[in-house]
Amino acid sequence: MAGHKTRDGIRLTDVLKAAALAGAGIRQGAKHAYMLLYPGSRPCPVATSTHAERMVAPWLAQATGRSKQEAYAAIRNGYWESISN
Repeated sequence: MAGHKTRDGIRLTDVLKAAALAGAGIRQGAKHAYMLLYPGSRPCPVATSTHAERMVAPWLAQATGRSKQEAYAAIRNGYWESISN
């Protein structure tokens, strides 16, 4: 892996932590470093080429029923302000 941040400067570990706290599964991918998995949703690829605000936040918002802004804030911070799934 060439770097440790997404295209918009978010650390991959923060993206993965926020997704895991929301209940998403994480596995290593073939073409991308990681794949986020959530029951009833298509997988979401995550790598250094990923723009977290455009790709991961909407996916995570749809999977969890939260807003895109809440999801992106959680991705930036590496944790959710309040978990009440």
